[in-house]
Amino acid sequence: MRSISTTIALLLVGVFCSLNSGCTVGPSKEQVMFAKAISIRVDRQPTPTDSARFFKHRFLTKRNNDYVMWSMDYASICMLGGNYDAAKNELLQCLIDIEKRQDTDKEKAAAASNESRKIFKGEPFERAMACTYLGMLHYLMGDYNNARIFCTRADMADATTEENMKNYRHDFRLAHYWLGRSFLKLNQEGNARVAFKKAGQFVARKTTNRELKSLQKTQAKHRKKRIRLEKKCYQLATTKKDAIVPGVVDMSPSPSVGQMPDHISADAKPGNPVIVGSENIEQFLSLEYQKQVNLILVIETGQGPVKFLVGENGYADKIVRSDYPERKVLVYLDGNKAGQAFEMLDMFHQADTRGTSEKDRAQLSKGIAQSILRRLPYISYVAALWDVRADHRYWHLLPGEVHLFAAKVTPGVYTINLQCFDSNGYLIPRYSVTRYHIPVKDNKENIFFLHIKPEADNTYFAPKI
Repeated sequence: MRSISTTIALLLVGVFCSLNSGCTVGPSKEQVMFAKAISIRVDRQPTPTDSARFFKHRFLTKRNNDYVMWSMDYASICMLGGNYDAAKNELLQCLIDIEKRQDTDKEKAAAASNESRKIFKGEPFERAMACTYLGMLHYLMGDYNNARIFCTRADMADATTEENMKNYRHDFRLAHYWLGRSFLKLNQEGNARVAFKKAGQFVARKTTNRELKSLQKTQAKHRKKRIRLEKKCYQLATTKKDAIVPGVVDMSPSPSVGQMPDHISADAKPGNPVIVGSENIEQFLSLEYQKQVNLILVIETGQGPVKFLVGENGYADKIVRSDYPERKVLVYLDGNKAGQAFEMLDMFHQADTRGTSEKDRAQLSKGIAQSILRRLPYISYVAALWDVRADHRYWHLLPGEVHLFAAKVTPGVYTINLQCFDSNGYLIPRYSVTRYHIPVKDNKENIFFLHIKPEADNTYFAPKI
């Protein structure tokens, strides 16, 4: 089963391929590099340094209409590769272009024809995420005042949603969380308390419950098939006399979150290292709790929403959620259950509450006019040449969700294991992620960025669906 995001990635590779003298015998080295870069969130063996170098050389040397889009993708590659300085510098330049770069002629041309002819500056939620990343990166580097400034700017960027979505303004919860952390460092506990309270406020969309029920039904059906295949896979891998697979693991057990054991490894060190943990999100976001934590894990799951054109002449764009299974994350430290990571950002929720703008209404008018003219005699041929397509550019490498784990733990060097669960709360085989030798130092905050991807811990291939 191929996800929407994977299909879009393949289409992007196809477009890149056609723009570079076509695919004849096979993909060129440059086309392979583009494919690896654009699929870095799910690549089992990514090459972030090479991908970042390729992106910078290929897309960031010229200030064309798409510069901001490729700049955002480049920053994501740097973040995933741990090159936080490069990500920060690129996002700063990206915001400068968004705020200051203007081209009146292109704006006029886009208003009358293809909207993609104008300079790309992103959707409100994309600009908010760029500012949030900058806030997080400045915080990581000890620049708490600039962290506060950029998290505030993220809230302002998200607040540009239109009047028909006014209930969803100021709901970029990840930015509010880091704003609260910044206020704590600046000894402004009153402001920190307010920010943490806002981070805990979630206003569901009208379709939220319906989408969740549909997802739960789909994932329950998928789980049954997956578990059946996992049992067969393990049986075949361990019973053939001449083809026993080294390192094979039975992944058919799929307990719920509540059934997960306190220890997941025979080598688990005695004694839980968590000194102060949280049982629920209310406790997690309390000022008193956040003042105690010394370990914070920023966990990105899934892939961001996808934008594409709709309508007979592509006059409008539509944003849909990418197809990723992981919805909940449980954290283990040295094999001991440490607690849940709480979801602080649903990127599709942010995208789906952008509202209907004047630009959207103008696009609708163009689409209707072109559709009518195409059906009139004598001018239909000329009207068919009128390009009224909407702007379907977007930040390809955003995460689907961001989850946060924070606790006070005993200083030491840890093995961190992340166990992922679907919307029904059942463990997802092959979505476990382990990171080794993670230091938690005394008398300081220890912050780590992690992301979930399939097959990260496995040494053999998955059965086909």
